[in-house]
Amino acid sequence: MKLSKSGVCGLGLVTALTTPACGGSAEAPDRSGPPARIVSLIPAATEIVFALGGGERLVGRTRWGVHPPEASAVADVGDGIRPSIEAIVARDPDLVIAFDGLDNEGLANRLDDLGIRTLRLRHNTLADLERNIRLIGDAIGCPLSARVVNERISGQLATASPDAPRGEAIRVYYDVWADPPMTIGRGSFLDSLITLAGGRNVFGDLGAPSPEVGLEAIVHRDPEIVLHPVSTSPASLPISPVERPGWRAVKAVADGRVRKVDADLLGRLGPRIGESVRHLAEAIGGVEMQDIAPIPPVGECRP
Repeated sequence: MKLSKSGVCGLGLVTALTTPACGGSAEAPDRSGPPARIVSLIPAATEIVFALGGGERLVGRTRWGVHPPEASAVADVGDGIRPSIEAIVARDPDLVIAFDGLDNEGLANRLDDLGIRTLRLRHNTLADLERNIRLIGDAIGCPLSARVVNERISGQLATASPDAPRGEAIRVYYDVWADPPMTIGRGSFLDSLITLAGGRNVFGDLGAPSPEVGLEAIVHRDPEIVLHPVSTSPASLPISPVERPGWRAVKAVADGRVRKVDADLLGRLGPRIGESVRHLAEAIGGVEMQDIAPIPPVGECRP
Protein backbone atom coordinates (compact mmCIF):
# COMPACT_ATOMS: atom_id res chain seq x y z
CA MET A 1 0.00 0.00 0.00
CA LYS A 2 1.58 3.28 -1.11
CA LEU A 3 1.00 5.91 1.58
CA SER A 4 1.09 9.66 1.05
CA LYS A 5 3.10 10.96 3.99
CA SER A 6 1.68 14.44 3.72
CA GLY A 7 -1.86 13.06 3.72
CA VAL A 8 -1.17 10.77 6.66
CA CYS A 9 0.51 13.43 8.76
CA GLY A 10 -2.14 15.99 7.88
CA LEU A 11 -4.81 13.63 9.17
CA GLY A 12 -2.89 12.95 12.36
CA LEU A 13 -2.91 9.23 11.62
CA VAL A 14 0.73 8.33 12.07
CA THR A 15 0.12 6.49 15.32
CA ALA A 16 -2.77 4.57 13.76
CA LEU A 17 -0.66 3.24 10.90
CA THR A 18 2.33 0.97 10.95
CA THR A 19 4.61 3.67 9.59
CA PRO A 20 7.58 5.46 11.11
CA ALA A 21 7.49 9.12 12.08
CA CYS A 22 6.74 11.62 9.31
CA GLY A 23 10.39 12.25 8.65
CA GLY A 24 11.21 8.57 8.12
CA SER A 25 10.53 6.15 5.29
CA ALA A 26 9.07 2.67 4.96
CA GLU A 27 8.55 0.12 2.25
CA ALA A 28 4.83 -0.41 1.72
CA PRO A 29 3.51 -3.98 1.49
CA ASP A 30 2.35 -5.30 -1.87
CA ARG A 31 -1.46 -5.23 -1.95
CA SER A 32 -2.05 -5.61 -5.65
CA GLY A 33 -3.90 -8.96 -5.28
CA PRO A 34 -7.17 -9.80 -3.50
CA PRO A 35 -7.50 -7.94 -0.21
CA ALA A 36 -6.45 -9.53 3.06
CA ARG A 37 -7.95 -6.79 5.27
CA ILE A 38 -11.46 -5.51 4.46
CA VAL A 39 -13.56 -2.77 6.05
CA SER A 40 -17.27 -2.88 5.18
CA LEU A 41 -19.28 0.33 5.65
CA ILE A 42 -22.52 -1.28 4.40
CA PRO A 43 -24.23 -3.71 6.81
CA ALA A 44 -25.60 -5.81 3.93
CA ALA A 45 -22.13 -5.98 2.37
CA THR A 46 -20.81 -7.34 5.67
CA GLU A 47 -23.35 -10.16 5.40
CA ILE A 48 -22.38 -10.74 1.78
CA VAL A 49 -18.66 -11.00 2.60
CA PHE A 50 -19.45 -13.62 5.25
CA ALA A 51 -21.73 -15.52 2.85
CA LEU A 52 -18.95 -15.59 0.25
CA GLY A 53 -16.56 -17.15 2.76
CA GLY A 54 -14.45 -14.03 3.31
CA GLY A 55 -15.58 -13.15 6.82
CA GLU A 56 -12.20 -13.88 8.40
CA ARG A 57 -10.72 -11.05 6.33
CA LEU A 58 -13.10 -8.41 7.72
CA VAL A 59 -11.26 -6.07 10.08
CA GLY A 60 -13.89 -3.32 10.34
CA ARG A 61 -17.67 -2.86 10.09
CA THR A 62 -20.28 -0.21 10.88
CA ARG A 63 -22.07 -0.17 14.21
CA TRP A 64 -25.15 -1.59 12.49
CA GLY A 65 -23.33 -4.46 10.73
CA VAL A 66 -23.88 -7.10 13.39
CA HIS A 67 -25.18 -9.98 11.28
CA PRO A 68 -24.25 -12.79 11.10
CA PRO A 69 -23.44 -13.13 14.83
CA GLU A 70 -19.75 -13.60 13.98
CA ALA A 71 -19.71 -9.99 12.74
CA SER A 72 -19.98 -8.74 16.33
CA ALA A 73 -16.36 -9.81 16.85
CA VAL A 74 -15.22 -7.47 14.03
CA ALA A 75 -14.04 -3.99 15.08
CA ASP A 76 -16.74 -1.30 14.98
CA VAL A 77 -15.56 1.76 12.98
CA GLY A 78 -18.74 3.80 13.51
CA ASP A 79 -21.15 5.08 10.87
CA GLY A 80 -21.26 4.07 7.22
CA ILE A 81 -22.42 7.50 6.04
CA ARG A 82 -19.81 10.25 6.41
CA PRO A 83 -17.59 7.81 8.30
CA SER A 84 -14.49 8.55 10.35
CA ILE A 85 -11.43 8.31 8.10
CA GLU A 86 -9.26 7.97 11.19
CA ALA A 87 -11.22 4.95 12.46
CA ILE A 88 -11.06 3.29 9.04
CA VAL A 89 -7.34 3.82 8.50
CA ALA A 90 -6.61 2.59 12.03
CA ARG A 91 -7.74 -0.86 10.82
CA ASP A 92 -5.06 -0.78 8.08
CA PRO A 93 -7.40 -2.05 5.32
CA ASP A 94 -6.51 -2.70 1.71
CA LEU A 95 -10.19 -2.59 0.64
CA VAL A 96 -13.07 -0.45 1.92
CA ILE A 97 -16.64 -1.21 0.78
CA ALA A 98 -18.84 1.90 0.99
CA PHE A 99 -22.11 3.43 -0.17
CA ASP A 100 -21.86 5.33 -3.45
CA GLY A 101 -23.64 8.62 -2.81
CA LEU A 102 -23.24 12.33 -2.18
CA ASP A 103 -22.71 11.85 1.55
CA ASN A 104 -19.62 9.73 0.87
CA GLU A 105 -18.42 11.67 -2.17
CA GLY A 106 -15.05 12.63 -0.72
CA LEU A 107 -14.37 9.31 1.00
CA ALA A 108 -12.86 7.47 -1.96
CA ASN A 109 -10.59 10.38 -2.86
CA ARG A 110 -9.22 10.66 0.66
CA LEU A 111 -8.66 6.92 0.92
CA ASP A 112 -7.08 6.86 -2.53
CA ASP A 113 -4.59 9.48 -1.34
CA LEU A 114 -3.60 6.99 1.34
CA GLY A 115 -3.31 4.11 -1.14
CA ILE A 116 -6.47 2.35 0.09
CA ARG A 117 -8.75 0.86 -2.57
CA THR A 118 -12.52 1.44 -2.31
CA LEU A 119 -15.50 -0.38 -3.77
CA ARG A 120 -18.47 2.01 -3.92
CA LEU A 121 -21.89 0.45 -4.32
CA ARG A 122 -25.41 1.65 -4.98
CA HIS A 123 -27.52 -0.75 -2.96
CA ASN A 124 -31.26 -0.06 -3.34
CA THR A 125 -32.91 -2.67 -5.60
CA LEU A 126 -32.99 -6.43 -6.14
CA ALA A 127 -30.96 -5.91 -9.31
CA ASP A 128 -28.39 -4.05 -7.18
CA LEU A 129 -28.15 -7.06 -4.85
CA GLU A 130 -27.31 -9.53 -7.63
CA ARG A 131 -24.82 -7.13 -9.21
CA ASN A 132 -23.17 -6.18 -5.92
CA ILE A 133 -22.70 -9.80 -4.86
CA ARG A 134 -20.81 -10.27 -8.12
CA LEU A 135 -18.81 -7.06 -7.64
CA ILE A 136 -17.87 -7.96 -4.06
CA GLY A 137 -17.00 -11.49 -5.15
CA ASP A 138 -14.69 -10.16 -7.85
CA ALA A 139 -13.15 -7.58 -5.51
CA ILE A 140 -12.26 -10.06 -2.77
CA GLY A 141 -11.24 -12.90 -5.08
CA CYS A 142 -14.35 -15.08 -4.65
CA PRO A 143 -16.20 -14.95 -8.01
CA LEU A 144 -17.35 -18.59 -7.91
CA SER A 145 -18.74 -18.13 -4.40
CA ALA A 146 -20.67 -15.09 -5.66
CA ARG A 147 -22.28 -17.16 -8.40
CA VAL A 148 -23.33 -19.83 -5.89
CA VAL A 149 -24.81 -17.29 -3.45
CA ASN A 150 -26.81 -15.59 -6.23
CA GLU A 151 -28.19 -18.95 -7.34
CA ARG A 152 -29.19 -19.82 -3.78
CA ILE A 153 -30.93 -16.47 -3.32
CA SER A 154 -32.90 -16.96 -6.56
CA GLY A 155 -34.02 -20.38 -5.35
CA GLN A 156 -35.09 -19.00 -1.99
CA LEU A 157 -37.11 -16.18 -3.54
CA ALA A 158 -39.05 -18.71 -5.60
CA THR A 159 -39.73 -20.82 -2.49
CA ALA A 160 -40.65 -17.88 -0.25
CA SER A 161 -43.29 -16.39 -2.55
CA PRO A 162 -46.92 -17.53 -2.15
CA ASP A 163 -47.71 -20.51 -4.40
CA ALA A 164 -50.57 -18.84 -6.22
CA PRO A 165 -52.18 -15.39 -6.31
CA ARG A 166 -54.95 -14.94 -3.73
CA GLY A 167 -57.05 -12.88 -6.10
CA GLU A 168 -56.20 -9.21 -6.32
CA ALA A 169 -52.96 -8.23 -4.54
CA ILE A 170 -53.44 -6.79 -1.05
CA ARG A 171 -52.87 -3.03 -0.85
CA VAL A 172 -50.00 -2.30 1.53
CA TYR A 173 -48.58 0.83 3.15
CA TYR A 174 -45.02 0.40 4.48
CA ASP A 175 -44.40 2.77 7.38
CA VAL A 176 -40.82 4.07 7.14
CA TRP A 177 -41.14 7.24 9.22
CA ALA A 178 -43.90 8.88 11.26
CA ASP A 179 -43.43 12.65 11.00
CA PRO A 180 -43.32 13.60 8.22
CA PRO A 181 -44.82 10.37 6.90
CA MET A 182 -42.32 8.48 4.73
CA THR A 183 -42.80 5.22 2.89
CA ILE A 184 -41.16 3.24 0.07
CA GLY A 185 -41.41 3.77 -3.67
CA ARG A 186 -40.51 1.54 -6.58
CA GLY A 187 -36.87 2.62 -6.19
CA SER A 188 -36.63 0.48 -3.05
CA PHE A 189 -36.03 -3.26 -2.98
CA LEU A 190 -38.85 -3.46 -0.40
CA ASP A 191 -41.33 -2.53 -3.13
CA SER A 192 -40.23 -5.65 -5.05
CA LEU A 193 -40.35 -7.80 -1.91
CA ILE A 194 -43.91 -6.71 -1.13
CA THR A 195 -44.92 -7.73 -4.67
CA LEU A 196 -43.21 -11.12 -4.28
CA ALA A 197 -45.00 -11.56 -0.95
CA GLY A 198 -48.44 -11.09 -2.53
CA GLY A 199 -48.96 -7.40 -1.82
CA ARG A 200 -49.13 -4.16 -3.78
CA ASN A 201 -47.32 -1.10 -2.48
CA VAL A 202 -49.87 1.73 -2.58
CA PHE A 203 -47.06 4.19 -3.32
CA GLY A 204 -45.30 1.95 -5.86
CA ASP A 205 -45.89 4.55 -8.56
CA LEU A 206 -43.36 6.90 -6.90
CA GLY A 207 -39.82 6.49 -8.18
CA ALA A 208 -37.86 7.49 -5.07
CA PRO A 209 -36.70 4.74 -2.69
CA SER A 210 -38.16 6.48 0.39
CA PRO A 211 -40.52 9.33 -0.60
CA GLU A 212 -42.19 11.69 1.84
CA VAL A 213 -45.99 11.49 1.59
CA GLY A 214 -48.87 13.20 3.36
CA LEU A 215 -51.39 11.63 5.72
CA GLU A 216 -54.19 12.70 3.37
CA ALA A 217 -52.51 10.82 0.52
CA ILE A 218 -52.31 7.68 2.67
CA VAL A 219 -56.00 7.98 3.52
CA HIS A 220 -56.85 8.49 -0.17
CA ARG A 221 -54.87 5.41 -1.30
CA ASP A 222 -56.66 3.35 1.35
CA PRO A 223 -54.20 0.54 2.16
CA GLU A 224 -55.70 -2.70 3.47
CA ILE A 225 -52.63 -3.42 5.59
CA VAL A 226 -50.17 -1.06 7.30
CA LEU A 227 -46.76 -2.64 7.88
CA HIS A 228 -45.01 -1.10 10.88
CA PRO A 229 -41.29 -2.05 11.04
CA VAL A 230 -39.92 -2.36 14.58
CA SER A 231 -36.26 -2.86 15.46
CA THR A 232 -34.89 -4.84 18.39
CA SER A 233 -32.45 -1.98 18.99
CA PRO A 234 -33.26 0.01 22.15
CA ALA A 235 -32.22 3.14 20.23
CA SER A 236 -35.16 2.65 17.85
CA LEU A 237 -38.58 3.04 19.48
CA PRO A 238 -40.99 4.10 16.71
CA ILE A 239 -44.47 5.29 17.64
CA SER A 240 -47.13 2.93 16.34
CA PRO A 241 -49.55 4.40 13.77
CA VAL A 242 -52.35 3.54 16.22
CA GLU A 243 -50.91 6.07 18.70
CA ARG A 244 -50.27 8.92 16.25
CA PRO A 245 -52.61 11.91 16.12
CA GLY A 246 -54.88 11.79 13.07
CA TRP A 247 -53.81 8.35 11.85
CA ARG A 248 -57.15 6.71 12.67
CA ALA A 249 -58.39 8.45 9.53
CA VAL A 250 -56.55 5.62 7.74
CA LYS A 251 -59.17 2.83 7.71
CA ALA A 252 -56.59 0.06 8.15
CA VAL A 253 -55.34 1.76 11.33
CA ALA A 254 -58.87 2.33 12.67
CA ASP A 255 -59.77 -1.30 11.97
CA GLY A 256 -56.68 -2.72 13.69
CA ARG A 257 -54.89 -3.88 10.54
CA VAL A 258 -51.45 -2.60 11.55
CA ARG A 259 -48.91 -5.43 11.55
CA LYS A 260 -45.49 -5.23 13.12
CA VAL A 261 -42.61 -6.51 11.02
CA ASP A 262 -38.91 -7.03 11.75
CA ALA A 263 -37.08 -3.84 10.75
CA ASP A 264 -33.65 -5.42 11.29
CA LEU A 265 -34.39 -8.24 8.85
CA LEU A 266 -36.25 -6.18 6.25
CA GLY A 267 -33.73 -3.35 6.28
CA ARG A 268 -30.93 -5.55 4.92
CA LEU A 269 -30.67 -6.15 1.18
CA GLY A 270 -28.46 -9.21 1.49
CA PRO A 271 -28.33 -13.01 1.65
CA ARG A 272 -31.38 -13.16 3.99
CA ILE A 273 -33.69 -11.70 1.35
CA GLY A 274 -35.63 -14.97 1.02
CA GLU A 275 -36.37 -14.87 4.74
CA SER A 276 -37.58 -11.29 4.27
CA VAL A 277 -40.10 -12.31 1.59
CA ARG A 278 -41.41 -15.13 3.78
CA HIS A 279 -41.76 -12.71 6.72
CA LEU A 280 -43.66 -10.19 4.57
CA ALA A 281 -45.90 -12.88 3.07
CA GLU A 282 -46.97 -13.96 6.55
CA ALA A 283 -47.62 -10.37 7.63
CA ILE A 284 -49.56 -9.47 4.49
CA GLY A 285 -51.47 -12.70 3.96
CA GLY A 286 -51.94 -13.65 7.59
CA VAL A 287 -50.97 -17.27 6.89
CA GLU A 288 -47.94 -19.27 7.96
CA MET A 289 -45.43 -19.88 5.20
CA GLN A 290 -42.82 -22.57 4.73
CA ASP A 291 -39.64 -21.97 6.74
CA ILE A 292 -36.64 -20.59 4.85
CA ALA A 293 -33.28 -21.94 5.97
CA PRO A 294 -30.52 -19.30 6.19
CA ILE A 295 -28.00 -19.38 3.35
CA PRO A 296 -24.81 -20.86 4.82
CA PRO A 297 -21.38 -19.50 3.89
CA VAL A 298 -20.16 -21.09 0.67
CA GLY A 299 -16.91 -22.03 2.35
CA GLU A 300 -13.69 -20.30 3.26
CA CYS A 301 -12.45 -18.21 0.38
CA ARG A 302 -8.94 -16.85 0.81
CA PRO A 303 -6.99 -14.64 -1.60
